[in-house]
Amino acid sequence: MFELFNPKTIIHLGGVGLLAAVVFAETGLLVGIIFPGDSLLFTAGLLTAVKVIRLPVQLVTAIVGAAAFLGDQSGYWIGWRAGRAFFNKPKSFFFRPEYVHMTRDFYQKYGASVLILGKFLPIIRTFAPLLAGVIQMPYQKFILVSLIGSLLWPLVLVTAGYFLGNISWIQAYYEWIVIAMVLITTGPIVWRILKERKKTISV
Repeated sequence: MFELFNPKTIIHLGGVGLLAAVVFAETGLLVGIIFPGDSLLFTAGLLTAVKVIRLPVQLVTAIVGAAAFLGDQSGYWIGWRAGRAFFNKPKSFFFRPEYVHMTRDFYQKYGASVLILGKFLPIIRTFAPLLAGVIQMPYQKFILVSLIGSLLWPLVLVTAGYFLGNISWIQAYYEWIVIAMVLITTGPIVWRILKERKKTISV
C-alpha cells in the first residue's frame, strides 16, 4: 500500500495526468496531505531527463504549475464556504487542529507570502489556501500570490530534478535522494507538530 505513495510509482502508474491530479489534491483538498509533493516534483523532473516522461520539461513544469494553481483556487473556496467553523473541525485521519494553528502562525509571521513560501513546506501548502479562504483574503491578492507560488514551486523542483537527472550518480542513487528530500522537508514540520502536541498535553 505504501508503495502507492512512492513518487516513482505514482508517475509510472498514471504518468503526467496522475501527477497533476496528485498536485491538485495536495494543494486543494485535505486528502492531498498524504502525498509526497516535493519529492514527487523532483522525481518528475528526473524521469523527464531520462525520457520516462516523454514530454519537454517546460511542459511538465507548466502542467504542475497549472494543477497547483487550480488546487489553490479549490482550497480557497472550500475555506471561504467553511468559514470560522473550519477551526472547530473535529480531528480525523486527514485533519488535525494543530495543522490549522501552525498554518495560522505562518500567516501571522509571513503574511500573504506564506502562499509562496508554503509551497515548499508539506502540510502548509495544503492548508494555506484553505485558511486564506477562511480569513477571506481579497481574492485578487490571493490570485497573485497563488500564481507566483504555483509557478515557482515546480520551476525550482522539476527543473532541479531534470538537470540533476542527467548526472550518472544521481540516477544511481536517486531513490535515496528522494527519501532524503522527504525527511528534510517534513522534519521541521513534524517537529513543530510534536512540540505543539506536547504543549497541549502539558496544559
